[in-house]
Amino acid sequence: MEELIPVTWINKYHWCPRMVYFEAVMGYRERVTELMEQGKEEHGEEDRREKRRKTLDRRERVLRKWRRLEVASERLRMKGVVDLVVETDKGLCVVETKNAIAGRTYRRGHLYQAVAYAMLAEEVIKKPVKYVELRYLKDGKVFKMRVTEEMRRHVLWTVRKIEEMIEREEMPARRAERLCRVCGYWRICRGL
Repeated sequence: MEELIPVTWINKYHWCPRMVYFEAVMGYRERVTELMEQGKEEHGEEDRREKRRKTLDRRERVLRKWRRLEVASERLRMKGVVDLVVETDKGLCVVETKNAIAGRTYRRGHLYQAVAYAMLAEEVIKKPVKYVELRYLKDGKVFKMRVTEEMRRHVLWTVRKIEEMIEREEMPARRAERLCRVCGYWRICRGL
Protein backbone atom coordinates (compact mmCIF):
# COMPACT_ATOMS: atom_id res chain seq x y z
CA MET A 1 0.00 0.00 0.00
CA GLU A 2 1.29 3.45 -0.91
CA GLU A 3 1.38 6.13 1.76
CA LEU A 4 -1.80 8.24 1.82
CA ILE A 5 -1.44 11.99 1.30
CA PRO A 6 -2.42 14.10 4.34
CA VAL A 7 -5.14 16.53 3.26
CA THR A 8 -3.25 19.39 4.95
CA TRP A 9 -0.60 18.96 2.25
CA ILE A 10 -3.14 20.11 -0.35
CA ASN A 11 -3.39 23.48 1.39
CA LYS A 12 0.40 23.64 1.84
CA TYR A 13 1.02 22.72 -1.81
CA HIS A 14 -1.12 25.64 -2.96
CA TRP A 15 0.66 27.99 -0.55
CA CYS A 16 4.17 26.78 -1.45
CA PRO A 17 5.01 23.30 -2.77
CA ARG A 18 8.35 23.39 -0.95
CA MET A 19 6.53 22.94 2.35
CA VAL A 20 5.29 19.53 1.18
CA TYR A 21 8.72 18.70 -0.28
CA PHE A 22 10.47 19.38 3.03
CA GLU A 23 8.03 17.15 4.92
CA ALA A 24 7.50 14.33 2.43
CA VAL A 25 10.91 14.02 0.80
CA MET A 26 13.36 15.46 3.33
CA GLY A 27 11.54 14.27 6.45
CA TYR A 28 11.60 17.69 8.13
CA ARG A 29 8.85 18.88 10.42
CA GLU A 30 7.77 22.48 10.31
CA ARG A 31 8.99 24.64 13.17
CA VAL A 32 6.03 25.54 15.38
CA THR A 33 5.58 29.30 15.23
CA GLU A 34 3.77 31.61 17.63
CA LEU A 35 0.99 31.97 15.06
CA MET A 36 0.56 28.19 14.98
CA GLU A 37 0.26 28.06 18.78
CA GLN A 38 -2.35 30.82 18.68
CA GLY A 39 -4.18 28.88 15.97
CA LYS A 40 -4.42 25.77 18.16
CA GLU A 41 -5.89 27.83 21.00
CA GLU A 42 -8.38 29.54 18.69
CA HIS A 43 -9.39 26.19 17.19
CA GLY A 44 -10.06 24.88 20.70
CA GLU A 45 -12.24 27.89 21.48
CA GLU A 46 -14.14 27.50 18.21
CA ASP A 47 -14.66 23.80 18.93
CA ARG A 48 -16.19 24.67 22.31
CA ARG A 49 -18.52 27.21 20.66
CA GLU A 50 -19.46 24.69 17.99
CA LYS A 51 -20.65 22.18 20.60
CA ARG A 52 -23.41 24.66 21.57
CA ARG A 53 -24.52 25.70 18.07
CA LYS A 54 -27.86 24.42 16.84
CA THR A 55 -27.79 26.10 13.42
CA LEU A 56 -25.44 26.49 10.47
CA ASP A 57 -24.99 30.14 9.49
CA ARG A 58 -27.80 31.06 11.91
CA ARG A 59 -30.30 29.92 9.26
CA GLU A 60 -30.16 26.17 8.73
CA ARG A 61 -31.18 23.89 11.59
CA VAL A 62 -28.51 21.28 12.33
CA LEU A 63 -29.82 17.72 12.23
CA ARG A 64 -26.51 16.00 12.97
CA LYS A 65 -22.81 16.85 13.43
CA TRP A 66 -19.51 15.02 13.16
CA ARG A 67 -16.63 16.84 14.87
CA ARG A 68 -12.99 15.88 14.35
CA LEU A 69 -13.99 13.12 11.91
CA GLU A 70 -11.03 10.88 11.01
CA VAL A 71 -11.14 9.98 7.33
CA ALA A 72 -8.98 7.96 4.93
CA SER A 73 -9.41 6.52 1.46
CA GLU A 74 -7.14 4.25 -0.54
CA ARG A 75 -9.24 5.05 -3.62
CA LEU A 76 -8.69 8.81 -3.23
CA ARG A 77 -5.15 8.30 -1.82
CA MET A 78 -5.80 10.81 1.02
CA LYS A 79 -6.27 10.91 4.79
CA GLY A 80 -7.02 13.52 7.42
CA VAL A 81 -9.24 14.82 10.20
CA VAL A 82 -12.24 16.96 9.21
CA ASP A 83 -12.93 19.88 11.58
CA LEU A 84 -16.69 19.56 11.23
CA VAL A 85 -19.36 17.96 9.04
CA VAL A 86 -22.90 19.27 9.51
CA GLU A 87 -26.10 17.77 8.19
CA THR A 88 -29.02 20.15 7.63
CA ASP A 89 -32.23 19.93 5.59
CA LYS A 90 -30.17 21.12 2.61
CA GLY A 91 -27.66 18.25 2.93
CA LEU A 92 -24.13 17.80 4.23
CA CYS A 93 -21.65 20.65 4.61
CA VAL A 94 -17.95 20.40 5.55
CA VAL A 95 -16.86 23.31 7.73
CA GLU A 96 -13.16 24.17 7.73
CA THR A 97 -12.03 26.68 10.34
CA LYS A 98 -8.91 28.81 9.81
CA ASN A 99 -7.16 31.02 12.34
CA ALA A 100 -6.41 33.57 9.65
CA ILE A 101 -7.65 36.73 7.99
CA ALA A 102 -9.55 36.10 4.79
CA GLY A 103 -9.39 39.62 3.48
CA ARG A 104 -11.47 40.06 0.34
CA THR A 105 -11.75 36.37 -0.44
CA TYR A 106 -10.78 32.89 0.69
CA ARG A 107 -7.44 31.23 -0.09
CA ARG A 108 -7.41 28.65 -2.87
CA GLY A 109 -5.54 26.11 -0.76
CA HIS A 110 -8.15 26.38 1.99
CA LEU A 111 -10.94 25.73 -0.51
CA TYR A 112 -9.27 22.66 -1.99
CA GLN A 113 -8.43 21.34 1.47
CA ALA A 114 -12.12 21.62 2.43
CA VAL A 115 -13.21 19.94 -0.83
CA ALA A 116 -10.75 17.08 -0.19
CA TYR A 117 -12.28 16.63 3.27
CA ALA A 118 -15.74 16.65 1.66
CA MET A 119 -14.71 13.88 -0.73
CA LEU A 120 -13.36 11.80 2.14
CA ALA A 121 -16.36 12.48 4.40
CA GLU A 122 -18.68 11.21 1.66
CA GLU A 123 -16.97 7.83 1.77
CA VAL A 124 -17.32 7.57 5.56
CA ILE A 125 -20.85 8.98 5.93
CA LYS A 126 -22.16 7.48 2.66
CA LYS A 127 -23.99 10.65 1.65
CA PRO A 128 -22.97 13.42 -0.78
CA VAL A 129 -21.43 16.61 0.59
CA LYS A 130 -23.06 19.51 -1.24
CA TYR A 131 -21.26 22.47 0.35
CA VAL A 132 -18.06 23.52 2.03
CA GLU A 133 -17.82 26.45 4.38
CA LEU A 134 -14.60 28.29 5.22
CA ARG A 135 -14.64 30.17 8.53
CA TYR A 136 -11.88 32.71 9.15
CA LEU A 137 -11.58 33.40 12.87
CA LYS A 138 -9.39 36.53 12.70
CA ASP A 139 -11.86 38.64 10.71
CA GLY A 140 -15.06 36.63 11.13
CA LYS A 141 -15.59 36.09 7.41
CA VAL A 142 -17.44 33.01 6.22
CA PHE A 143 -17.50 31.68 2.65
CA LYS A 144 -19.95 28.93 1.71
CA MET A 145 -19.61 27.30 -1.69
CA ARG A 146 -21.31 24.47 -3.53
CA VAL A 147 -18.88 21.61 -4.23
CA THR A 148 -18.44 21.22 -8.00
CA GLU A 149 -16.99 18.44 -10.14
CA GLU A 150 -14.29 20.87 -11.27
CA MET A 151 -13.22 21.37 -7.63
CA ARG A 152 -13.13 17.61 -7.10
CA ARG A 153 -10.97 17.14 -10.22
CA HIS A 154 -8.60 19.85 -9.03
CA VAL A 155 -8.15 18.09 -5.68
CA LEU A 156 -7.24 14.85 -7.49
CA TRP A 157 -4.87 16.79 -9.77
CA THR A 158 -3.17 18.25 -6.69
CA VAL A 159 -2.79 14.80 -5.13
CA ARG A 160 -1.15 13.56 -8.37
CA LYS A 161 1.22 16.55 -8.42
CA ILE A 162 2.23 15.89 -4.80
CA GLU A 163 2.79 12.19 -5.52
CA GLU A 164 4.90 13.04 -8.60
CA MET A 165 7.02 15.49 -6.57
CA ILE A 166 7.62 12.86 -3.89
CA GLU A 167 8.46 10.16 -6.42
CA ARG A 168 10.88 12.37 -8.38
CA GLU A 169 12.37 13.98 -5.26
CA GLU A 170 12.70 17.26 -7.16
CA MET A 171 12.61 20.46 -5.10
CA PRO A 172 10.00 22.82 -6.54
CA ALA A 173 10.40 26.57 -6.90
CA ARG A 174 9.16 28.90 -4.14
CA ARG A 175 5.72 30.38 -4.62
CA ALA A 176 4.97 32.76 -1.77
CA GLU A 177 8.22 34.66 -1.26
CA ARG A 178 6.53 37.73 0.19
CA LEU A 179 5.33 35.59 3.11
CA CYS A 180 8.41 33.39 3.53
CA ARG A 181 9.48 34.89 6.89
CA VAL A 182 6.33 33.61 8.64
CA CYS A 183 6.86 30.07 7.30
CA GLY A 184 8.09 27.39 9.69
CA TYR A 185 10.55 26.23 7.00
CA TRP A 186 12.05 29.66 6.30
CA ARG A 187 15.37 28.93 8.03
CA ILE A 188 15.86 25.80 5.95
CA CYS A 189 14.49 27.14 2.69
CA ARG A 190 16.14 30.57 2.50
CA GLY A 191 19.54 29.17 1.66
CA LEU A 192 18.33 26.89 -1.12
